[in-house]
Amino acid sequence: MKKITYVLSALLMFFAVQTQAQQSVIDDLDETFDSADVIRIEAKRVKAALKTLTVDYLVNNNVNADVATYLQVMDVSMEVVEEFSDEVIYYIGQAAQGNSNIDPASIQSKASTIEGNEDFVRIKSAALATAIQQNNRNTARQLIREIRTLLNNQINLAKEIKTEATALKSLAITYNVRIELVDENSGASVPAGTLPGYAATNQATGEIFYTDRYNFDSFSNLPAGTYRFDAYDGYFDGASSVILTLDPSLVDNNGEAVVTLSYWSE
Repeated sequence: MKKITYVLSALLMFFAVQTQAQQSVIDDLDETFDSADVIRIEAKRVKAALKTLTVDYLVNNNVNADVATYLQVMDVSMEVVEEFSDEVIYYIGQAAQGNSNIDPASIQSKASTIEGNEDFVRIKSAALATAIQQNNRNTARQLIREIRTLLNNQINLAKEIKTEATALKSLAITYNVRIELVDENSGASVPAGTLPGYAATNQATGEIFYTDRYNFDSFSNLPAGTYRFDAYDGYFDGASSVILTLDPSLVDNNGEAVVTLSYWSE
């Protein structure tokens, strides 16, 4: 009795740790999303300040346009953009460490580009201040276009990061799946080891996962998604295929999603 209690306690501890690890990855992806949104907001703030300066100088022909206010807004916001670009890189890296199915390269590359653009926004903004002070309208007009392009790039990349982080959350949730066989005629349980093995094909990506000789009836850590579960046929027997979307409602008290296939024999 003590041995059974120990085994059950160990299983519960394992699933608790696994659940906690999954939640940690989801939290890291949420932080990635939120950090990207801060970048988007701050880049838009600078863009709005640039628009105010542009209208005042180029449309209203105010040679004393308030460059100082623009530079102040730009400086504070670009400081935030730099900080949260690092946050994006850090948190997506943490998510990837917690789940090998997550590739951080795309998001980290976008965050690095945003951070690099921040330096150019500063440099070109300083040059814009000089051009306005010297009333060099052609140079100012060109610099305004270039700064606006850089800011739009930051905004668009931040949006892409948010989209990718949201999509990656589906990979953060994984399932342990166990195959059960039932006789197609009688409905009686059939040992899963009756057939040589099983495969699960992700219907969105085409990726195929296989059981092995040590876990012949189980799949460990399948990413959330829709799968077609197949059995390898024996000499005179086999099982039907099933297409199933993994979700928490399928998980039993053992922490497994059970997939039932109909067994047939000649």
